[in-house]
Amino acid sequence: MKTLKESYTVMIIPTPTSKAYRFSFSKQALKIMLGTTTVLTVLILIFVIQYFYMVRDMLELKSLRRETKSQKIQIQAFASNITDLKKQMTRLKDLDAKLRVITDIGPPPQSDQLMGMGGPEERGTDAVYQDGKVQEGDIAKMDEDLNHLKSAAAVQELSFEELTEAMKDRRSLWASTPSIWPVRGWLTSGFGNRLSPFTGSVSMHNGIDVASRRDTPVLATAGGVVSYEGFDSGLGKVIKLNHGYGMQTMYGHLAKTNVRIGQKVKRGDVVGFVGNTGLSTGPHVHYEIYVNNVPVNPLRYILN
Repeated sequence: MKTLKESYTVMIIPTPTSKAYRFSFSKQALKIMLGTTTVLTVLILIFVIQYFYMVRDMLELKSLRRETKSQKIQIQAFASNITDLKKQMTRLKDLDAKLRVITDIGPPPQSDQLMGMGGPEERGTDAVYQDGKVQEGDIAKMDEDLNHLKSAAAVQELSFEELTEAMKDRRSLWASTPSIWPVRGWLTSGFGNRLSPFTGSVSMHNGIDVASRRDTPVLATAGGVVSYEGFDSGLGKVIKLNHGYGMQTMYGHLAKTNVRIGQKVKRGDVVGFVGNTGLSTGPHVHYEIYVNNVPVNPLRYILN
């Protein structure tokens, strides 16, 4: 005797006059279909949820990338500023040293605040600026450099305060101390031994040569009195200034002079004009400084 299987029939009638369509499903088949549909629905729901999470994460990632890029640019700019500050501090130290030589105050306070700021064995702020790659420890290194700069600036401030007080007491000495370029131009020969362009042998060059266009004004490098104005077979037209305190300056190869013996001049006054007189290979000024009749390197005294 056969057992009838329980089944379900679905009848579809498109229109009242149309033929009816019948579909029969066993109970087991219907369970399978419902189960499959449920599983597919759950999977689709999980996929949709994961998709929205993924979209959210992608948006956050894009935002983090933009923020990281902005921070890298800021860090590079910060590193560049630190590098510039270190260079400025070096220039200030050089200026401090020159002022102390000129005013005879003595050596500056010893400080190694700028030591250890970068080097061949480590990445400094220069490396961050040049390659744009921020590595672990770079931020700490920049913070360390900033602390060094703060300490060095404090030391330099005290040094300049000392210089200011000393200069107030030595105002007359300062006004009489050569401290500027005699003419704007190009340094063509320095102080010391050199190969003479005329004899071909090594000889002492007691000053510096500054090339410039003919008739460019030549300036007194400090206040003083004209002690000599005349002609020298080697240096051509020459002017000598006596500044007091054992200091003298001399300007050679001039085209013409603008002062007379005994005339008082101030720093920056025009005393002559660039020429090519005497033994000269082209228009320039030969400039010398003497301290107690001993020639010294003028570059040690020039500040501007």
